[in-house]
Amino acid sequence: MQKIRKTADKTIAFITCTMLAFMVLVAVWQVFTRYVLNSPSTVSEEILRYSLIWVSMLGAAYAFGQKKHIAIELLAEKLPKNKALPVSVIIEVLVLSFAVLVMVIGGSRTVAITMAQSSAALSVPMGYIYLSLPVSGILIIGYSLMSIYEAVVKRKVELYSDDLEAVSKTRIEG
Repeated sequence: MQKIRKTADKTIAFITCTMLAFMVLVAVWQVFTRYVLNSPSTVSEEILRYSLIWVSMLGAAYAFGQKKHIAIELLAEKLPKNKALPVSVIIEVLVLSFAVLVMVIGGSRTVAITMAQSSAALSVPMGYIYLSLPVSGILIIGYSLMSIYEAVVKRKVELYSDDLEAVSKTRIEG
């Protein structure tokens, strides 16, 4: 499971960093054409806008996977150890439900509706821009499922080690 998470993390980080570097180059080009050539680029602003949408959505999925988002887990951390796991799982299921319903299903419908519309300067189907929503939703679903799995496995290991400790303590005392 860790290998899958690490691969997903590295892939998303590479894509977002590459897109960010591309955006910097496009922004420099936009400034150069506007102020040096006195002929502003007609497509650079739209490229930047749509790239920012993709970087933001992929970055949000990455942040969710790294647990760097606004922590809903604060509630679970304040609870006793035996009650924290069910609350953590419930929170992950709520996030997973949101990702499925809003991001994947709603995003897919938006992609389908907007595929016939084209952007003004690039003439790219708008569905490709909105595709960032279901893609990031799928990534969040994957991270959420991994988190649920890891939480359950961690809890089983804790229970097993507690049982082993109790057995060894009994043998030592007996």
